[in-house]
Formats: sequence, structure tokens, C-alpha cells
Amino acid sequence: MVDPKNLEQLRLLGKLEQVSAVCHHLGFYQNVGLSAHYTLSGSSSVTISRHLIFAALSKVIRKHSILSAIPIDEDTLAPYFARLPLIDLEQFVFIIDRSKPFTALDGTEDRELDEILQTQHNTNFKFEYGSLPFWRLLILQHTELKNEFTASFIFHHGIGDGVSGLVFHRAFRNALEEASPLIPEGEKVVLSSTDPLVPPLEELHPMPINTNATPPPTPALKEWTGKPIHAPCVSHYRTLYISPTATTAFIQECKKQKVSVTSALGSSIATILFDILPPSFEALTCIIPVSLRPWLRLPRNVADDAIGTYIDAFKAQFTRPADGTADIWPGARAASKVISNYLTSNLSPSGEPYTAVAIFKTIPDVSIIFNSTLGKDRDAAFEVSNLGSFLSGSAEEGTDSLWKVGRVTFSRSSVVSGSAVTMSVVSGGDGGLSIGFSWQEGVVEDVLVDKLFDGMRTSVLAFQ
Repeated sequence: MVDPKNLEQLRLLGKLEQVSAVCHHLGFYQNVGLSAHYTLSGSSSVTISRHLIFAALSKVIRKHSILSAIPIDEDTLAPYFARLPLIDLEQFVFIIDRSKPFTALDGTEDRELDEILQTQHNTNFKFEYGSLPFWRLLILQHTELKNEFTASFIFHHGIGDGVSGLVFHRAFRNALEEASPLIPEGEKVVLSSTDPLVPPLEELHPMPINTNATPPPTPALKEWTGKPIHAPCVSHYRTLYISPTATTAFIQECKKQKVSVTSALGSSIATILFDILPPSFEALTCIIPVSLRPWLRLPRNVADDAIGTYIDAFKAQFTRPADGTADIWPGARAASKVISNYLTSNLSPSGEPYTAVAIFKTIPDVSIIFNSTLGKDRDAAFEVSNLGSFLSGSAEEGTDSLWKVGRVTFSRSSVVSGSAVTMSVVSGGDGGLSIGFSWQEGVVEDVLVDKLFDGMRTSVLAFQ
């Protein structure tokens, strides 16, 4: 066994990274995932093999030094990143045979991938601690289809946010593009990058605290938030996939209504939940994460290409319509106003929005916060985390490219102290929208999520 304390020390974890590290240590939260389906050009003579995957992955590891780092002393007041000197790819890259081809899905649910992701989101990174990185890669491929596979990047939230999953897959696709013509003998053991880690959020953003902020007065409405906060965390997971045609129609309707996709999805979810829940529940609170990369003290291209944790979140409340209407647009317009206020009216003197996560700077031991939530009510019914679109159609992925990325899935484990249901949203290179549903066992009933799932599919498809 490797003694983690003997590994090269890099830097202390930032406060936001500490939050994820503490949650992982306590078992309150396990990991994040981004899965992408890769297709090799039909005219290519390249063979998809373990060697090719390893060669491409080696390039990604050398480019992003955080992939060689693991958090040490997660349960202390001074956790830090340490560098693994080398990485044995065979220990955490898993090749999995699909029971049926991806193409056989015909635009429907990928239940096989969902089951794998659910297992992954209940598996932490404590195994072989000090020897393995805090991420892993799963390659799903059908034995009869040699020109395509699905790659699932599962990672600790302390080393990256959801956008980092997109960054990883962009780098992996580009590395496959470079490696494929060479048909290389992929390395099994990779020497770690010696580059310094990208600084934590508080070194790249002033994170001002708004000492004059006063919450707007709201009536005391009865809210639904699922069952009280409890451990352990056993996550359930399921993905709703919307075809490119239906996605385009939905996005066009959002533009017509002058609302964001995130606000429309949030309003749709709230509308469906109001229909499912007893009429005594008058309001639902939604958490909306937002990327802080546009405000980092880094060149924009560097910020957009960094694997790191640079996020904030705010809340929007949806109230039950008095007339019982199922029209999602009034709620969507109200949520869009909340998003706009965060981005344009919530500005600090130095020009960036005040952040909710800045408060963690004032808390020496964040574990106290999470432990103190056990047994209490949640502060939100659901979360909508929207990563936007996977990069496609650019110079990096032109018509002559060997590799194309199609369906992309954003997934994650539940958070013990988080919302009752979480929706993780992303559009793939194929233009289709994926919505990943995560919920904790014992917080909401499976039947409620099934109704929410079916209702969301009906809601979005109604705009075709």
C-alpha cells in the first residue's frame, strides 16, 4: 500500500473544493459523470482498441495536471492536493461489453448505461487510496460494432465541475483524432504531468460578500422538499433523452417566448410536480447552478479549457398557479428574470456577481455545516443544472474529422443535504437534449420520479 502522506504535495484545496472533499469523505456525495458517444468515420481503417484508448487518454492526462492529483486529509481543516507520480491506466479504465448495440436504441432510453451510471454514482474513490486517481473512465462497446463506443468519465467533484466533464471529452476527442492515424501502442503506465495545478476559485475570483443584501419579503407558502435530510446516500439515476428534432423545436419555442432553456425546464418540472403533489403545497424552490468561468482572472480560452471547480448557485421559487393552468411560460418568464437579476443586477463594485459560495470563506470547518443538516428539512425541491451544448461543428470537429461525438449524458450522485430531485442537463453533438434524473433512496418515492420523468417527456415533445 502507498502511504498518501509520502506523495508530492501540490497546493491546499480551495474552499469550494473543500466542500466537495468533505461531502465525499462523509459519504454525503460521491461523484459527477459525463458520458459521450463516439463514432469513427466509416472510411477510416483505424481499429478501436485498448491501445488507442490508452494513447488518447495519456495525452489528456499530460495536458490536465489535476487528473494526476488526489485530495489528502479530506476530513481536516487543511486538505491538500498531492500528485500521483504515475498512473496505471489498466487499474481504472474499464472496457465493458454492451448487451445490444447503441444504434438499436433508436433514440430511446439507454437503460444499460443508466444502470452502469447508477452503480458508479454509488461508488466512491476510497478504494486503493493513494494509488488511484479520483476519476475513472468506462468504455462501453458492442462486440459487433467496431467503429463506435460510449465513454463515461466519472470524477470527484473536488477536481472538476460539470463543465470540466465537457472539457475532458473535448480533449479526449482531439487526442483520439491525433492518435488514430498513428495506430499507436498505447502506454499502460503514464508519468504524471509536472505542470502546476490551476489555482482554486478564490485565487481567480474576488468572491465578494454582499454585506448589505436583504432577501426580498415573501409570503409564508407551504413548500414541498421531499423527506428530511438523512444518511446514508443511496442514489438512483435515470436519463431522459430528447431527439434532435424535438430539442430544436423546444429551443425555438423558448426563443419565441424570450426565456432561457433552463428556466423553461425548471418551470416544466414545477408544473408537473404541482400536478403530482397534493394541492396543499403552494410553492417549489429550484436550485440553479451557474458557471463562474466568465469572471475568472484568466484569459477566457484558458478558463473555458480548465478542469476545476468554478461554480455558484442561486434559487428560484415557483408558485402554484391559482387557476390550475398547465402553461409553463409564466413560470419560465419569472425564472428567467431571476437568472437575469443574478447576472446583471447582483453585481459587486468590481463588476462580477456576488456569489453564494463566498460565505464558505468565513467557515473554518465546513463539515460542521453538513453534519448539522441531518434530520432537518431541505431548502429546495429540485435542481436544474444545465451545461449547455457539447462543442461540435467547429474547426476542431470539421467534416474531415475521424471522430464525431453524438449523444452526451450529464449525470451525478444525489447530495444528502441537497434538493429532493436533481436534473442534470446537456445537449450532445447530435443536437439532442439529455436530462439526467438523480434522487436519493428514501427521500422521494420512485413512482413520483417516474411520473415526473414521463411528464417531462410529454411536456418537451409537445412542441414538435
